[in-house]
Amino acid sequence: MKTGLIVTHNGNAHFDEFLAVSLILAVKEDIHFYIERREPTAEELDNPEIYVVDIGGRHEPELKNFDHHQDLDIPASFVLLADYLHVSHFLSHSPWWQFKDKIDRRGGFRVAKDFGLDSLDALNSPLETFMLKQFAQSPISAYQQMKMFARDLIEHGRKLEQQIEFWKSCQMIQIKDKRVAVGMTDETGGSLPFFDTLSAPPHIRVNYDSRGEGWSLSTIRDAEGVDFARLANHPEIKFAHKNGFIAKTYRRLPLDKVFQLVEQAILGQ
Repeated sequence: MKTGLIVTHNGNAHFDEFLAVSLILAVKEDIHFYIERREPTAEELDNPEIYVVDIGGRHEPELKNFDHHQDLDIPASFVLLADYLHVSHFLSHSPWWQFKDKIDRRGGFRVAKDFGLDSLDALNSPLETFMLKQFAQSPISAYQQMKMFARDLIEHGRKLEQQIEFWKSCQMIQIKDKRVAVGMTDETGGSLPFFDTLSAPPHIRVNYDSRGEGWSLSTIRDAEGVDFARLANHPEIKFAHKNGFIAKTYRRLPLDKVFQLVEQAILGQ
């Protein structure tokens, strides 16, 4: 097996270089990489066979140098590597993508202010903290987990892209004053990224129940004027959440019957 070298910074590890290195391991899986956490030499920065990640003050993909700290307009290193490795179109649909990029470039406190929060401490994942600590202490001990992590992210991104394409062709109907998206699938992951691109997104989604043999009826981002809790006592309803954002039927009713249920859940008519 061929071998390669990745150089990234020492000290505390961060999500940015952790994901960037993970992507290299997953995409270039026919190469075994040695990962060294230290300052790069001038010779290494000029060597197109060595990846220098999140350090070195240079963004030169042709030389495999992927730092962004020298310019606030350059995306985080994991974005640079995803672009270079041709996987960013899979990953960028994920809701955390832009969020993590902003945190790395602008800092947690500035991003927290955008959300009207004092800090983002409550969003810190203990699992992420553990993995970053393991990577910082011994990159080789985290090697396989990092490789599998990035491989899974890429696969999830491919699937999400397919789901987005599916929802682009879904049926859209109007019931009273609400727009309803109908998808003959139990895969809903791509629906919200697609709906967010629409100038007039739907208020309600109707799709197959992923946990049963019926339909799932739900509001889109807690759309106002819809309360599926009103259906709780209907004989065809298996479950209706008390907060009113979702209900499920026992069986896959004809769509005209499903639309009647949706109509009953719409308020103010």
